[in-house]
Amino acid sequence: MGLTVILGIHPTPRMLPFHPMELFNGRRIIGSVFGNVKGKTQLPHFAKECMRGVLNLDEFITHELPFSKINEAFQLLLKEKSLRCLLHL
Repeated sequence: MGLTVILGIHPTPRMLPFHPMELFNGRRIIGSVFGNVKGKTQLPHFAKECMRGVLNLDEFITHELPFSKINEAFQLLLKEKSLRCLLHL
């Protein structure tokens, strides 16, 4: 079994090249934009809450690592020592 999550929106959308047989045996492909927040209706509310200081998004990021340490980021998540790890170049 397996799960593939496609995050965000590509600037030039294209069709995904995969064979339908890849979805058998419990495999799934799902998409997520804004973490399933509804962009038109919910995102403006979250932005206003952040600007008012009611919602502090920095508290949701527990670690920041360079992208070259992505394996370390996954280990932190697997060991339940990280909530969200921000990877940067």
